Amino acid sequence: MPSQVPVSSVPPPGSGPASVPPPTPEWATGALDKLDDLVEKVRSNTTERLVKVARLVVYGLFGAIMGITAATLAVIAGVRALDELIPGPVWSVYLPLGAIFTAAGAFLWSKKAPKPA
Repeated sequence: MPSQVPVSSVPPPGSGPASVPPPTPEWATGALDKLDDLVEKVRSNTTERLVKVARLVVYGLFGAIMGITAATLAVIAGVRALDELIPGPVWSVYLPLGAIFTAAGAFLWSKKAPKPA
């Protein structure tokens, strides 16, 4: 025969520490809002920063390539202009320009840090 529990020893429903309040009708909306906030926070800390770094790299490389191209074309234009202005063969233009670039290179080389021994 099954044992019977006296009616007086069973706690009434909704009383005691084990009772959980019933969920409100907006609990699903609140949970989804918290999840959405979490996803937005993670995305702003990871994806947006990576996009900024990627843009910096792309625009930096583009600017560097354009700068090198512009400098090369400026030197070529300068040599051609000086060749037209200075009478004589083209080496008479190359000689002073070579001296200028050699002096600039020697100056920059003297400014570099020595290797640690």
